[in-house]
Amino acid sequence: MKTRRAKALAVASTLAVAAMVVTGCSSSGADSAEGETFDLTWTSYTTPEGYYSMAMDEWIEIVEERTEGRVTIEPFYMGSLCATMDGLACTKDGRADIAYTSAAFHPAEFPLANVVTVPFVAKDPVAQTATAMSLYENNEAYAAEFEAQGVHALYFAPVTTSILGTKEKAEKFEDLKGLSVRSTARMLKALELGGAKPSAIAVSEIYESIENGVIDAWSSTGLESAVTEWNLGEVTSHMTDTKSGSFINVVAVMNDEVWKSLPDDIQKIMIEASEEVWGNLEGKYLDAIFDETCDRAAEQGVTLSSWSDAESAKWEAAVGDTLVNDWKAEATAAGASDVEGFYADYLAELEAATDKSDYVAPVEYCLAR
Repeated sequence: MKTRRAKALAVASTLAVAAMVVTGCSSSGADSAEGETFDLTWTSYTTPEGYYSMAMDEWIEIVEERTEGRVTIEPFYMGSLCATMDGLACTKDGRADIAYTSAAFHPAEFPLANVVTVPFVAKDPVAQTATAMSLYENNEAYAAEFEAQGVHALYFAPVTTSILGTKEKAEKFEDLKGLSVRSTARMLKALELGGAKPSAIAVSEIYESIENGVIDAWSSTGLESAVTEWNLGEVTSHMTDTKSGSFINVVAVMNDEVWKSLPDDIQKIMIEASEEVWGNLEGKYLDAIFDETCDRAAEQGVTLSSWSDAESAKWEAAVGDTLVNDWKAEATAAGASDVEGFYADYLAELEAATDKSDYVAPVEYCLAR
């Protein structure tokens, strides 16, 4: 599927979450050459209506307008150019110049960055994304993972905290027992430890799988995507924030050789586009984003709820240190050094970013309206 928006989208009313952007990486671009043009492609696994796609479209519009046609970027949605799990490979080998991907899709290639897949650690996805930004800019081992894969990070974007979507109410930890739940990354193990029966299926297959009784419920999807992109309220009338925290994030990566071939002024414009699309999103912008999400949830007849801290603590206790120890072992086996030291740095950065964040989870926002 290949489409282009006819005009720039109003990102302030459509993006689902705030995010942080990489702005401080050193530039090694060529000097500006008048008349030199660059025709680029961007592969995405999201639908055209999804908030990541809307951000992508806005980013593209800014770059194309400010470079006055010297750069054109063609987006491909829903894996029409490269499949979800192939985005990194496509960017590395040149089938695409830019891709949306995630460390969660490539744990062997990004062993340290895969720390974002450990639930119950980062309760604030915006703070988690700010942490990823800081590490990419300042932590040599973290940045080296991207360099080793031949990609440059244009920006990081969060996935909001995992929601549990069910047909019946699931208000307490015990309701997980025996529930067949779609999930992804380490949330699969977290659900198993909580007594559920996890199922690893693609987000695009959730709707039909619920309809056909293949699974009972879903998780590892944010409220915004669930109701605005995938219309999951039509098949699961209850959506609950279990307060399990962040479980994944997304990064837009560009082939590093392509990035370095761009003139300095074009690199600067791309950094500015990232700042404007994903950065400084607060107050009235978040209100507009979450209001749309709340309205769509209401239209789909969704009942929203949130676990108490005590119920969430039961699940966290059942998980214990299992998942963070699994990540540490996998990162070490993949060749990462001083994993303990990196994790300490990650937690320190995360704590500082959380203290600065004003993020309010979308379910909490909707319930307070």
